Amino acid sequence: MKECTYYDLLGVPMDATDEEITNAKNFLVKKLHPDANIDSKFDTTTYIQNILYAYRILSNPDKRRVYDRRIRNPIRRRTPGESNRSRQSGPLSPNFAPFWEAANKLNELTVMGAEVLYPKSAHKLDIRKLAGRKETEPERLAEFAELAKKAKSHIEVLESSGIPKQYWHSHAMNWMLFQWTQNREFAYGMLCAMYDNYLEQNKSAIEKKKIQGQISQFLQILDKMTACQ
Repeated sequence: MKECTYYDLLGVPMDATDEEITNAKNFLVKKLHPDANIDSKFDTTTYIQNILYAYRILSNPDKRRVYDRRIRNPIRRRTPGESNRSRQSGPLSPNFAPFWEAANKLNELTVMGAEVLYPKSAHKLDIRKLAGRKETEPERLAEFAELAKKAKSHIEVLESSGIPKQYWHSHAMNWMLFQWTQNREFAYGMLCAMYDNYLEQNKSAIEKKKIQGQISQFLQILDKMTACQ
């Protein structure tokens, strides 16, 4: 497993400009501020401290040069004491994979639910699948209720993670799964903030609008499914 670098923590590439590093730091600190996470299960204090420390290194040209040489040539080995502490403490966050799997299945069910409720707005491939269907309103609602029933167990799994439901959409969960596999010490609150920073720093306004539209539709169907349970 590769080492998580300060660049990873801030969500910027190694050739990031000073402005990009500062913008990333400001975004994450605002996103993870305790006042903005009062209702969250996540204690974000440690992560803010890590972000500020990473920023102090990367915003200082001399310290950044030394740090860049170290991560390009990682020759240092762990001492026995460090290895023992790592084995004793274990990962800081539980396994992300079951939540990713639940989210994937839930996303499939919401797509099916959208096709049942709004067949006229389905894309062309789905319209071909729906050709010839002439269900009455009660039949469609019954079909949707059945999908909602199947979704219940996946919703319960995701609720147990504490991950806010706006991040249950596949685009977010797939991105966070990759980051988690690179460094399993990332807690979920940190992953959510990193995802938001990724969108802010790497996506155009049009791309962000498209992703937000997909998430909004997902949440709309999810709320309808929840209401059926």
